Amino acid sequence: MNKLYNYISALFLLCLSCTKTEPKKEIQSTPAINDSISIWSAESNAADPKRKLELQYKAYQFAINSPTDSLKSLHFSNLSYNQQFISDSSLYRQINKEAILANQKIKDTAAIGAIYWDLAYFLENRIAYDSAFYYYSEALNIFKQINYIDNVGYMYLNMAGIQMKVKDYIGSEANTVKAIEYYKTLENNNQQLYRSYNLLGIILTDLKDYEKSLAYYKEALFYLEKIPNSHIDEASVINNIGVSYRNNKQYDKAIENFEIVLSTNNALAKRPSLYALALSNLATSKLYKKDTSNVRDLFDQAIKIKKEVNDLGSIATSYYNYAELEAFAEDTTAAIHKAKVAEKLAIEGKANERLLKTWQYLAILDKNNASDYFKNFTKLNDSLLTEERKQQNRFARIRFETDEFIAENIELESEKKVLSKQKQIWIGIAIGFFLLGLSVYIIINQRAKNQKLRFDQQQQANNQEIFNLMLMQKQKVDEVKRLEQKRISEELHDGVLGKMLGARMILTGLNKRATDEAIQEKSKALGSLQEIENEIRAISHELSHSAYQKISNFTDSVETLLANNRNTKIKTIFHFNEDENWDSLAGEIKINVYRIIQETFQNAIKHSKCSFFEVTFYRDDEQFNVIMSDNGIGYNVNKGKKGIGIRNITSRIEKLNGSFHIDSTGGQGTTISLNIPI
Repeated sequence: MNKLYNYISALFLLCLSCTKTEPKKEIQSTPAINDSISIWSAESNAADPKRKLELQYKAYQFAINSPTDSLKSLHFSNLSYNQQFISDSSLYRQINKEAILANQKIKDTAAIGAIYWDLAYFLENRIAYDSAFYYYSEALNIFKQINYIDNVGYMYLNMAGIQMKVKDYIGSEANTVKAIEYYKTLENNNQQLYRSYNLLGIILTDLKDYEKSLAYYKEALFYLEKIPNSHIDEASVINNIGVSYRNNKQYDKAIENFEIVLSTNNALAKRPSLYALALSNLATSKLYKKDTSNVRDLFDQAIKIKKEVNDLGSIATSYYNYAELEAFAEDTTAAIHKAKVAEKLAIEGKANERLLKTWQYLAILDKNNASDYFKNFTKLNDSLLTEERKQQNRFARIRFETDEFIAENIELESEKKVLSKQKQIWIGIAIGFFLLGLSVYIIINQRAKNQKLRFDQQQQANNQEIFNLMLMQKQKVDEVKRLEQKRISEELHDGVLGKMLGARMILTGLNKRATDEAIQEKSKALGSLQEIENEIRAISHELSHSAYQKISNFTDSVETLLANNRNTKIKTIFHFNEDENWDSLAGEIKINVYRIIQETFQNAIKHSKCSFFEVTFYRDDEQFNVIMSDNGIGYNVNKGKKGIGIRNITSRIEKLNGSFHIDSTGGQGTTISLNIPI
């Protein structure tokens, strides 16, 4: 009997029977709407299934026909939240989708996050854990963006609860810690901190780290003490502490904690499932301690309460424990009977973990059918392990997926998921090529702008050089004028004035005498005056000649440019009308024309192989014309791309609002004509 009991005890320790308080969606404060939807929702509570479905579709039609976008978003948001009213799964998915679209239209980001939360809770209750995890993560991203810290903590806690259900304990623990970090940044979050530490305690109990789990349970109790009227929640944590002690084979401490739970005021009335669980846990602890007194009564009471709340999975656990009691009492027939009841209830309640343990136990009790039980166990266990691994892998990927279509396909068909991912890859490639093309365009455009800027800067420097050259020419002319004026002044002062003074003094003295000698002297004086007259006339003629001898700075600059040609084989010719006042042209015209002549002359020297280069100026009242020609080899102006010289000419002519024409053929030289409006 002892040998059988030890085996039964070892097998029973594989079963974890504790209160796992899951994070659930808290009811948000939503203002009551006194409209048809509220009335239909209230009516559906007492309606038969057919009538209830009719009311749901009426509510959907009412919401879809709302006169404004704001009302539509409000009605669909409330229908999405009211999952007790909307019992039809297909209709609920459609309502949830409409709620998202309506709130996207009015750009209510917070409402969209809450609707994703609704959908995640809906899917979690239907055991679609991977999809529920995805929509919790979608809600999490939205709440992070709008800095809803409290809701961010809720999402992490909900995601951790799902991960615990599929035994992703590491991920569950990590997300629970993140929830705690967010909750601790806020005030008055004792309720959520209690739930978080309680969940950590459950996770560490499952991982058999009992010492750490007890530390987390104590933290949960610390925060519960700050919450008024929380004695039922305290009893739940104490029950979990008892389970940790029981699994660690500290049966006396376990029994002590379970008895505290059972002695909690109103525990049976307020939370019958917790009370029944404590009864079962107390019974199993006493059984493991080999104290069977009152154990049968404890199991009977627990089963009775569990049947009232219709918790099939928990009832299956109690019958499993009852089977262990019968086996301990060496009543194998009764033990097999109780185990088969547990098997049936586990199948009905889809309690796969309990079913596995029940088949293991039946294989021990019912030797005749042991092979069948082990086959069933192996098949179900393999499928569960495979599914758990798949879901854990999906959780790792879902955190990085943002497309709702991908998540829906994960829930429905794996093939569609592959197609959707391929679509994402192609979109990514297309975006990559677009960004690459945009980058190339920006780089080329920027280089062109930089090149134009450098060209403008160089042109400005060249213009400044020409201006300085013309300024120097003007200074030289002014210096020549000043020297000439000084010379004329000296001639008049030293020559003419001196002679006139001498003649005046001679004539003054002769006026007092009437002799022949005086008459001769007067004649000499008159001769001197005649000389002075001739000298003044000569100076006047000289001044007149200088006045009419035009000194042209612009034409001088061009002549200097052509004369400074270092290639002695090229003869330069410059034709212009000397009577024209070429300096009266605008400074901008003179500077740019000078630079164009310089550019053309240099091109002729480098490329044309010419023996002469000719420049001609002529103008009328409206236009200034320049012709530059050489007798070089010429070129085909219709072939090849334009060089920097032609681009420079084009740029300068455009600044002057003028035009130019190039006439050139092979072997016949080149002529460039400029036409510039004055």
